[in-house]
Amino acid sequence: MGTLFLTNVPHNCSDTELKEWVEYSGIEVKRVRLVRDLVAGVSPSFAYVEIQEKMTVAEAVSKLDGHKIRERVIVVREARKSGRAA
Repeated sequence: MGTLFLTNVPHNCSDTELKEWVEYSGIEVKRVRLVRDLVAGVSPSFAYVEIQEKMTVAEAVSKLDGHKIRERVIVVREARKSGRAA
C-alpha cells in the first residue's frame, strides 16, 4: 500500500467524489483523507489517498497527475513520511 498526496483539489470536493475520480483511472483506493478546515468545514485544497498494492505509487502518479476535477488541474505526488518532532 502506498499514499498519494493531491493538491489543488476543489474546496467542496467530497471524499466520495475524490475516491471515484481516482478509481475511474483503474486505481484501487483503500482510504481517502481530505484535510478540512475545522471552522469552515471545507478542504484547503489537498488530500491524501491510500492505494492498494496492485499498482505502484509511481504508476498511480503518472496516471493521475495533471488531470482535472471540475476544471481544476490536480497535482499528484507520492506522500512523504512525516518526521517525528523533537
